Amino acid sequence: MTIDQYISGMRMRTLALSVAPVWIGTVAGVGIVRDRAATSSAPRCAVLHGGASCVPDTARVVAVAVLCLLVAVLLQVAANFVNDYADGIRGTDAHRSARAIAATLDDDLDTPADRMEVPPVRLVASGVPPKHVLAAAIANAALACACGVAVVIITGYWWFVLVGALCLAAGWGYVGGRHPYGYIGLGEPSVFVFFGLVATLGTTHAIAGALDAAAWVGATAIGLVAVSVLCVNNLRDLETDREVGKRTWAVRMGRTWGTVCTIALVAIVMLGAAAAWTTTSVLGERLAHLSVLNAFLGILGALCALLTGWFASLDIAKRKYMRAMRSLGLLALATALAFNGFALMV
Repeated sequence: MTIDQYISGMRMRTLALSVAPVWIGTVAGVGIVRDRAATSSAPRCAVLHGGASCVPDTARVVAVAVLCLLVAVLLQVAANFVNDYADGIRGTDAHRSARAIAATLDDDLDTPADRMEVPPVRLVASGVPPKHVLAAAIANAALACACGVAVVIITGYWWFVLVGALCLAAGWGYVGGRHPYGYIGLGEPSVFVFFGLVATLGTTHAIAGALDAAAWVGATAIGLVAVSVLCVNNLRDLETDREVGKRTWAVRMGRTWGTVCTIALVAIVMLGAAAAWTTTSVLGERLAHLSVLNAFLGILGALCALLTGWFASLDIAKRKYMRAMRSLGLLALATALAFNGFALMV
């Protein structure tokens, strides 16, 4: 496998879905720690022990946040390679070989806009030995495990080992194994759980040793963005998924209702950003931590969320799925930015 092939297999454009939940979880954790420090005489956390009864210093928060980010990104990269491997050996990605896509570009598509809508190539389908792709998945999963062990050592939360094992099992079971759950319509709920709740709430708990309502709201919002990305991906591949028996939500609902459902998910996130903006504007100076910086970040993030969500919805309706996924990646980051501002003002 060449470096270019490895980078292609990482699916870099999707990694915002790993960055955003850790960003949100970190902000929520910092908010909890800030309030704890202001309202109690809790001691500083020990070097290798955290919890809800102590206040971590900046170095500890940064170390845990960076390690959580590495865990999330590496696990997603590993899952991307597993998907390429499993779908490749099943023949699901036969239409995604370099030769097939080159033929499509040469024969059917004339404008740059049309060419941008061609799905990217897949490694196994293009002739890369499956064992090389599987090895890349295992290597990234091993690195994620190493970072996860570091988080466990720093925080003392040994039950994170079980969470990590569940994440690994979910990454493999999505399309791997004899009965992949992604082929029976459970991929969308699993994305909400692992890219939304687990990644966000796990980061918050690792930093602060506790959770609050803000963390749950942020986890839900970013989970909905992740589900919408998978729904768009499945709408793009609806015909080929149906042919190989992959029963995603898009296949089960059909293109029309699948499109409506996906746009509704995006709309919920947009409404959440607008509601946060409205609420904090009404509360005004009664907010405990109102500052120019936090207000600026919140408003900027909300505006970006509304714009990217609007453009993504239009692209979904027009079946411009590749462009919609790029907009949804930006929506994930905009959601995190808005949360960064609004959550720290409360």
